Amino acid sequence: MSSGTPLHRVHAVEQEKPRSRARRIWHFVPLTVLMVIVLVLAIIGASTRIAMHEAAAQQQRAVLAQPSQQTSLPQSCTSTGFPAHPKDIWTGARTADSEAKFAAHPDAQGMRVQGRDGFDFWGDAQSQNMSQALGRAPWLDSQLAQWLIYFDGLDRQLRKDGRDLVIVVAPAKWELYRDRLPEWTDGLQGRTHLEQFLEHSGDLPVVDVRDAMEKARQNAPVYSSVNSHWTPYGAYAAWRQTVACASVLYPESSWGKLAVPAVTGATISVAPNEFSAFGDSSSPEDWATPTTAGQQTAVHSTITGADGVEKAGPSDGSVGLLDLPARTANPLGAGRALILRDSTGEALAPSWAQAFQDTCQIRHNLDYSDKSANNTRPDVVAEAKKCGADAVLYVFTERYFSQAPPSLPVE
Repeated sequence: MSSGTPLHRVHAVEQEKPRSRARRIWHFVPLTVLMVIVLVLAIIGASTRIAMHEAAAQQQRAVLAQPSQQTSLPQSCTSTGFPAHPKDIWTGARTADSEAKFAAHPDAQGMRVQGRDGFDFWGDAQSQNMSQALGRAPWLDSQLAQWLIYFDGLDRQLRKDGRDLVIVVAPAKWELYRDRLPEWTDGLQGRTHLEQFLEHSGDLPVVDVRDAMEKARQNAPVYSSVNSHWTPYGAYAAWRQTVACASVLYPESSWGKLAVPAVTGATISVAPNEFSAFGDSSSPEDWATPTTAGQQTAVHSTITGADGVEKAGPSDGSVGLLDLPARTANPLGAGRALILRDSTGEALAPSWAQAFQDTCQIRHNLDYSDKSANNTRPDVVAEAKKCGADAVLYVFTERYFSQAPPSLPVE
């Protein structure tokens, strides 16, 4: 082979000088660092999830450890005439027998359940009404805790803004008229959601209006036999107890300044029959409306339609569910209240308009879940600020305990 430049020298430009051991190790340092970062973040994420889970579990244990409302609130806020029903009818050894007796009455799964003395009750096709009436399928601790945590958080957030929260659960007809449920339910009446809630509600500002309504029941119907809403008479009895309770809970507030006229009697008329489409064509005269002392003040009310257009509302403040959102103004009233309500508020709307100087009334929309496509559950704290309310009155029908509570916005 002729002399000249060696071949290995010709291709020297393509050759790379062998790297030292140290340089080879440093080549992998960025990748190693990245893997360490990923591992650390994974550990932090797992630790955060564990910490959040433990915090939630601790919060659940704390609210479930709260004492009964009876031991924590003034007597004006509680009811003592309603002993708790048995806990074991729908759990444990009695479950199979109870479920068999329930299944023997298929009407309980429908819309209308016929009770005693001409009383009608909604069946499970309406918000699991009959199962709720009997305490069937009782809450799990986590479900009960959700409601307690929601109202505890809402109360805390409102108090930070200087606003007073009052919660009223309108008791279902079967709470006051258990003696009118069908005979086959006599051995199947267990603890209701309301009983479980009050058992752990502690010092939450909840008014248990059942005693007041039971007392009023001795004079006039607080529920009609053919309607699931309380009568105006029953609603007014609940309102009087609500004001009495709130006045003690918040002695420096406008609650003690509200005018609540004394009841002088009741007028009885034909009840609106909710069950006429389900086989009951009766027209019982058991719709009681209170007569009260003093004269009613004409109020200014404003109703906002779905199109956002405002129009004048009724001068007596009788704002219906379909009229919401609505406002009322009465110069002779006291305080400004944000009122969250459903159709059960229709019987109380005139009383609210007479009592408060201003009300802002909106739907609570508990019948929609947080995750539903048409969720319109309001941000209560934001709505209270918008209204300029000093009091927040949260009134909802007992059957809505079958839903999950709203989620509070993050503070």
